[in-house]
Amino acid sequence: MIPVAEAFPTGRHPAWLLWLHREFAPFPGRKEMTIRLVVTVSLATIISMALQVPQLAFSAFFIFFVTKENRALTLLTGVIMITGITMAAIISLVLYHITFDYPEFRVPVMAGLIFTGMFLSRVFVIGPLGFVTGFFTALMQTTADSAPDTEALVRGTLYLWISIVYPAVLTILMNQILLPANPWEALVRALNRRLDTATIGLERILKEGQAGGRTDPALLELATRGSSPLLALLNFAEAKDPLLKRRHESLFSVICASEHLLHASASLSFREPWKLSAGDAECARVLLAEIAEIRAALPQRQPGLGPKKSDPTPADLPQLRELQFAADSFRDGLIRYITEETASAATARRPLFVPDAFSNPSHLRFALKVTLAAMTCYVIYNGLGWPGISTAFVTCCFIALENTEATIRKGWLRLIGCATGGFFGYLAIILLIPHMESITSLVLLTVAWSMFAGWIAAGTDRISYGGLQAALAFFLCIFQGYAPDFNLTIVRDRLIGIILGIIVSVIVYRYIWPEHAIDGLRASLARVLRSLADALRLPTLDGDLADEKKTAVAIHRHVTLDVDNTLRLSELAVIENVPVPGQKQITTSMLEHLTSHTQALSLMMTALFAKTKLAEWQRLDRPVQAAELALRLRASQQLHRLAGLVETGQPLPPCDVAATYAAWNQAAHQATGNDRPRLVRRIIAQIKQLSSTM
Repeated sequence: MIPVAEAFPTGRHPAWLLWLHREFAPFPGRKEMTIRLVVTVSLATIISMALQVPQLAFSAFFIFFVTKENRALTLLTGVIMITGITMAAIISLVLYHITFDYPEFRVPVMAGLIFTGMFLSRVFVIGPLGFVTGFFTALMQTTADSAPDTEALVRGTLYLWISIVYPAVLTILMNQILLPANPWEALVRALNRRLDTATIGLERILKEGQAGGRTDPALLELATRGSSPLLALLNFAEAKDPLLKRRHESLFSVICASEHLLHASASLSFREPWKLSAGDAECARVLLAEIAEIRAALPQRQPGLGPKKSDPTPADLPQLRELQFAADSFRDGLIRYITEETASAATARRPLFVPDAFSNPSHLRFALKVTLAAMTCYVIYNGLGWPGISTAFVTCCFIALENTEATIRKGWLRLIGCATGGFFGYLAIILLIPHMESITSLVLLTVAWSMFAGWIAAGTDRISYGGLQAALAFFLCIFQGYAPDFNLTIVRDRLIGIILGIIVSVIVYRYIWPEHAIDGLRASLARVLRSLADALRLPTLDGDLADEKKTAVAIHRHVTLDVDNTLRLSELAVIENVPVPGQKQITTSMLEHLTSHTQALSLMMTALFAKTKLAEWQRLDRPVQAAELALRLRASQQLHRLAGLVETGQPLPPCDVAATYAAWNQAAHQATGNDRPRLVRRIIAQIKQLSSTM
């Protein structure tokens, strides 16, 4: 199979131009989010100017920061922001009693606050709350350097609290009443778009009589975007609908299967040209009918599909066969029943900290690296007596991510966004502001830039952070008081500070405990494969079925968490594209492909322990049970072999499943009227697919 990222040629247009076209193209929900941003920023401008609330530039920026693609996520972000800044203000007012006149106390306190905030952002169940509280408390401590007395310091702290809290409240209100976005409907639209992509690809190969040989930038973009936005939509849809929350595991599996479907569609289109046989053409027609059936059932909040009466004939074309697997996984996710274990797991309380919060040294190392970078910048700009470049301190905290390359990429977005906003802010100061005489003209200027920056901020994760920074830089230029002002040094100092913060962060992340997403992906994927291998050993011949089912459910809960983490790390690894030293056979594209197959296998394994399938196991004759157990044990050994290869690069001795499968298949023919053998065949076929990717 040709990797999606390598199959698309650049064509006649420059690659950067195609990239810009994809990133600025409209998609469902982008226009509505931009409108909400523009309206809210305009209202905040009028309110702050009329009531003379200071820090209007930061008020407008935090409107961009809080506004998200749906009202549930906006509400959560706003509440976290309000809670965090309130806690930070209270803590700062208490700390001022100790630190205001004593820099020797203030500096270590700031370092401790940054460390605590960054550590909590990694291990606390509400990580953003820990970050906001720690970061803003440390930031408020830096204002003590320029405050002439305690009265000015307290007044500035309280005004900063007002300038952040009231825009957050306004943003939450506007997102609830102005073009509100329902997360469930948005999720269904996103899944339908993936189904439509597969439909278009199948219709095209039937019309042309051949597969492959296509160049489709839109398909390439969709296939490489990942599923993190869809998983976020699922989480927020569950917050509003208890029924969806009870279906979490099955809907999570549907999202994973849709990504598999998307990758298979892209591979089918981007492969070398191949004439379609009559058998493959019939498989494509059957797939079209199945996808249409899935699309019709998808919007329903309760499963509306039944299992297929018979397995379709496997296609000869590998990419088309991959599509069949993906469509079957998609269907399985929609028809899964809600077991008692699933329902109780959905309502179980989550712990306050992640399981490895105090055992994984990477969390402490991450917090130490960010603290070192931020405090280094603090010492530099105070030593130079140049408070205007204090944005270096902020940059080190805001661009910090869990791996080196993603942090550097976010730093570049910050720099490019600020340079763009600062350039147009300079033009506005020189050409427009001298001619402005009322708040109306200022609001119109604000609307114009908010539309541009808002469109970027409402885009994909690859550019949205740049939109926030472009908005802030522009607002710092035009909002310099309650009357027109022409200070050109603000954005200059801000850009210098950002460059300094990026340089210091890059040095720290490159040379002190460097982290790469591909290392975490390999470890997480190996854990999933081993957990699935352990689950595959159940049920046994003479074991207690109830106890074994509880064990399988516990294993599945860990698998669900690890699969979610694997999906996230897979997207980060694609951004990094860092090779594994000394192991050329393990590539990012191979691990990404392996991840999609593992997601599908996880779904099938979940179905294997449904009540109906366990009842079918009990109805099997003992010789058939023994043959199935022998096959599952052999397949479990194969998964352990794959896990070892993924984690260490050193394959274990080969494990031959074919002979055991043939013996089981002969015995399974005696099990008439039992659907369990069909599912076992699909699991074995999926494990073969996994093995073929290595």
